[in-house]
Amino acid sequence: MKSILNLLTFLFISICTAIAASPKEYGLYIRTYPYPKDEFTSVVLENGYPIRTFQKKLTLSFSIFTREENVFGSIFRIITNNNQNIDLLYSVDKNDKRYPILVTGKTVHPLSDENVKKGVWVNVSISIDPKTGDINLIYDKTSAFIKFPELKDTESVRIAFGYCPFENFSLADVASVNVKDITINRGKEEIRRWKLGHHDRNTCYDELFYKPATTYNPHWIIDQYITWNKLYSATFDSSLSIAFDPNIGTFYMATDKNNLYVYHLGEKKTDTISIKGGEIASNYPNQLVFIPDQNQLLSYNLDENIYSSLNPISHRWGNNIVSQKDHDYWNNTCVFNPEDSSLISFGGYGHYRYNNELLISYPFHTKPQQRYILKEIDPRYSCASVIVNDTLYVFGGRGCPSGRQELSPQNYYDLYAIDLKTYNVHRLWQHITPIEGGEFQPCEHMIYDKANNCFYVFCTQEGGVLIKINRDNPHFEKMSLPIGKKFDLQYLYTNIYFSRQLNKLYLVIHEAEVSGKSYVEIYELDYPPIPATSFIQTNNTQETSQTHNYWATIIILLSLIAIAILSYIIYIKKRKHKVAPEYKASLNNNLDVNNIHEEIFSAKQYDFSKRCICFLGGFRIVDKEGNDITLLFTRTLKMLLIALILYTGKCEKGINGNKLIQMLWPGKPEDAAQNIRNVYMSKLRNILEKIGDIKIINQKGFWSIKLDTDVTCDYLEVLYLYNKNGNNNNIEQLLELLLHGMMLPNIETEWVDTFKSDFSSQTIDLLCNLLKQEDLPDPLKIRISDVLFQHDYLNENALSTKIRILCTQGKKGVAKSVYDAFCKEYYTTLGVEYQYSFMEIIKDTLEIR
Repeated sequence: MKSILNLLTFLFISICTAIAASPKEYGLYIRTYPYPKDEFTSVVLENGYPIRTFQKKLTLSFSIFTREENVFGSIFRIITNNNQNIDLLYSVDKNDKRYPILVTGKTVHPLSDENVKKGVWVNVSISIDPKTGDINLIYDKTSAFIKFPELKDTESVRIAFGYCPFENFSLADVASVNVKDITINRGKEEIRRWKLGHHDRNTCYDELFYKPATTYNPHWIIDQYITWNKLYSATFDSSLSIAFDPNIGTFYMATDKNNLYVYHLGEKKTDTISIKGGEIASNYPNQLVFIPDQNQLLSYNLDENIYSSLNPISHRWGNNIVSQKDHDYWNNTCVFNPEDSSLISFGGYGHYRYNNELLISYPFHTKPQQRYILKEIDPRYSCASVIVNDTLYVFGGRGCPSGRQELSPQNYYDLYAIDLKTYNVHRLWQHITPIEGGEFQPCEHMIYDKANNCFYVFCTQEGGVLIKINRDNPHFEKMSLPIGKKFDLQYLYTNIYFSRQLNKLYLVIHEAEVSGKSYVEIYELDYPPIPATSFIQTNNTQETSQTHNYWATIIILLSLIAIAILSYIIYIKKRKHKVAPEYKASLNNNLDVNNIHEEIFSAKQYDFSKRCICFLGGFRIVDKEGNDITLLFTRTLKMLLIALILYTGKCEKGINGNKLIQMLWPGKPEDAAQNIRNVYMSKLRNILEKIGDIKIINQKGFWSIKLDTDVTCDYLEVLYLYNKNGNNNNIEQLLELLLHGMMLPNIETEWVDTFKSDFSSQTIDLLCNLLKQEDLPDPLKIRISDVLFQHDYLNENALSTKIRILCTQGKKGVAKSVYDAFCKEYYTTLGVEYQYSFMEIIKDTLEIR
């Protein structure tokens, strides 16, 4: 009885906690003016593939949040297979009143004479009926009925939010809105649902059939929880020292003894304190610390054992000694120990030497400095540290065993515990294997998370990212998105601070040129941080929205309470009998059948985050800095690049110059066409320089393209793998590429269609032949089936293979779920039922066995 009551109490508390917790904000922030046009955001549903109507009413629903900056221009465009447009836009009258309009073809239909609601979420839905040509629109509380005869007999539509990238259908003006919860109904059946919450960088998959909504220049609202938010930036004539007061949220920045710059987080403003006298102890950057318990700003000079505190009333430094020596502790890590009011420094460099010295100084006592050479730790600089109880933890850094700068310095990825009572050193772990994501150096301090027994530290990887370090094993987990800094100046200093009052992490980045000119930036991040992978969605995992999770949690907890109460009643009534309840496993209707099989790919072999040209799944270009520059390519530049790559892939010498002119500039006089071609070739070369070392070659009248090894083109890589002898490793590489989707799905031009058709046929034939190979393991065959579905989603070979393997594994329920999903998609696409029953397929697979 007591245990049941305890359980009920626990569940009640859990429910209260779940109800109190609010779901995280989500949606897509549409970038528009004042951003440049090539940074506008686009959302293309189903990657631009036509969405079939089957002569049923099609209803598009979503929510929008209108922002202040540009309440003018397009919200979405619907383009029919007959090239008719249906647009929702914001317009403006002569009195600068902004209001919504619907445009059908060239006809404008005002929806309301009231100003657009800004700063709130508004529900919108539009229904189009291909039988009658009727359009029903509901915008917030306003509804409209419109006759559009050109809509009759529409077979399919394409839909884009924000900037419309469809050829010949782009609009210059885009409204500043956020959008979320996009759904599509065909008749009474919901066929698509994009929450626009969890995402896979440039793609969000719908929750019903995992169809992609492809984005360009996305700004995901949910990413705010894992994004460093810049609060402050400033330029100074010389390098400076920085300290942080966590009690009141104030940064102090000192460039010399005369001025102290103060940045207040609460008011987000900067003050300057004129110093009335005294000498600052530090003669080089970043020798300043704020001591919260003493409310004291302390400047220090470890080389000369000089210290100077700032009097907050008189604004005078408390020492008159002028520093003389050169600095031997560049980029050391230094922490204040409140236990004995000492400064504890480790490492650093100076005079071409790295050190492994533990230096303990006493700024408020006459006690002399204590120096310990920690032979267990290689000499280094740029390491991170934190004091936890009586232990100093030191992580990472850069140095070498000899301590000599000229002798092959390296980055270290190890964690040490130094007992501050005995000065014994214990290495907790060392990471030797290559670092995922690239080499890095940490900031000066770490933040200790007692609840999770881990450390948070900012590092230089990927231009700056927060990582979590486990105390007991060498595991790094990213806890923020990268900032994307270049870190290419002469001097770099970074540090993080924690404010318990504000419940935030703060980051300082201080960079300086050789001349001394320096740049300072301050960022903030919510605490505790959450893993950067929290909001990642892939094409074979179903996103469950924050709201769904929220209510699902409550429903589950209520169910548990009901079960507990029922169990208690049964226990009371039948306590003399032992009841063994029988549980029957059931499958969720939205079960992700693609994730049931054993995962055979341990890691991706291709990196498409930078330096890439992508054709599979859609035309996409990413430069060497990781920026999506697809919108820099006008239609002509896009087709020119596509032609060069396709024909170079077909034949190394490329495409004949005259044929290229006929394809792209038909009807132009020869001289004019050649001049136009040369101009566009020059434009293309300039853009390609942003990606990497790419050469456009003109030889004997043929044009071709050559990519350096640091640039990846998925299409050319697939062609290369097609021509290699197949082994499992090659197959895995091929499947990873083909899983991205079909080739150039949004490009519809006759000469491109020929390449697409050949590529599709070759791909499907190859995958089907692979399924026939008896020596391939079943997990690999299931993966092949999944990829085959990407390129031919009604492929019966893929269906029968997957069902056969699942049945042989004893997973007949899962196999049935695969079959049901296939039949639903079959009917949705073709309008007829699939001719073979599940039992017929099982019978055939058993006969094959």
